[in-house]
Amino acid sequence: MGDTLGMSTRTRLLVAGGGVAALEAAIALRELAEERVSVELLSSKAEFADRPLAVAEPFGSEQAIRYDLPAMANDLGANFRLGTLQEVDASARVVRTTQGDELSWDALLVAIGARAGIGIEGAVTVKGPGFTGRFRSVVRELEDRRVRRVTFAVPPGTSWPLPLYELALMTAALVRQHELRKVELRLVTPEAEPLEIFGAEASSALRAMLQERGIELYTGHYPGSASEEGLELVPRDADPIPADRVVSLPRLGGPKLPGLPADERGFIPVDLHSRVRGLDDVYAAGDATDFPIKQGGIATQQADAAAEVIAAAAGAPVDAQPFRPVLRGLLLTGDTPRFMRAEVSGGRGEDWEVSESALWWPPSKIAGRYLSPYLGVRHGEVERPSGGVSVDVALDKLTPAAG
Repeated sequence: MGDTLGMSTRTRLLVAGGGVAALEAAIALRELAEERVSVELLSSKAEFADRPLAVAEPFGSEQAIRYDLPAMANDLGANFRLGTLQEVDASARVVRTTQGDELSWDALLVAIGARAGIGIEGAVTVKGPGFTGRFRSVVRELEDRRVRRVTFAVPPGTSWPLPLYELALMTAALVRQHELRKVELRLVTPEAEPLEIFGAEASSALRAMLQERGIELYTGHYPGSASEEGLELVPRDADPIPADRVVSLPRLGGPKLPGLPADERGFIPVDLHSRVRGLDDVYAAGDATDFPIKQGGIATQQADAAAEVIAAAAGAPVDAQPFRPVLRGLLLTGDTPRFMRAEVSGGRGEDWEVSESALWWPPSKIAGRYLSPYLGVRHGEVERPSGGVSVDVALDKLTPAAG
């Protein structure tokens, strides 16, 4: 951060967003800067939903937990404002909302997420809380024996395919539980190995799990579109993969927010301290940024990097550390959970440990340094979701270049 922030008065931080990155930043600033920074939370929604648990909603075993954002903001000593960020004027240090408000700030953190579009034409797209109804219909069709061939397809460009593996595994568990005969489940991915970002050992374990569950795996295949004949591939050098229903994830695009720089896909370029490139006192964290992995834990780590710089500039005794991503994930399987951990160098798994014990506390889907303990203590989230595999991977090679 530049020297533009005054030290004699409280730094006014405006946090745009209502997801994990926004909340992580608000909690971190309360811990790190105490009274040196005042926080205003601008969100288009008045609730915070635990998005990673949404994949379990159609099966009725878990529900995405929802929290009252104004109440959380009040608990954190922050102001809450309902509104949607429309434009940033960095030179005037104001933002404008779609509601016509103009808000001033000393520091700005943009954590508004990405735009979720259709991943595969003709497929059932599972986007998160509130968007699982169509997949719930697929589950009912399976239970009623109206369909028997379901293909799960990772669309090209997806940076976080884990939820689709969860859907496939939990569907297989449902098929086994209801003794549904002649059901065919398939998973198609452009990856060379399943969840290859977690390394060779994790991929091998997941491949074995898919095989044991009766899920036919197609790696190195690029899904095209879904039709009555099944799932078309790109290039069309093979027959369509049989499917009565194709289930997919959204394809993400950046927010393309007026007043902020953007790459060719609309994502906001940031440096290792989550500073928006070319602007003073403007930060971004989470799916809206150009970091290639779009995942809640990564978003909280970006928020931490920004919070430390803001706190230090406000006079707090903080040694601001650059963003050094560690990927933590919990894979819901619909069966007995197994935990795995990787100590790695260079972003790929090398030495893996399998354990029945959790690798972080509370062992929740959201692994944020400040947000997870806050939810655990204030909201009783100390029980982990049932049926999962946890992994912990350093992503050194995916760290953006310093600016």
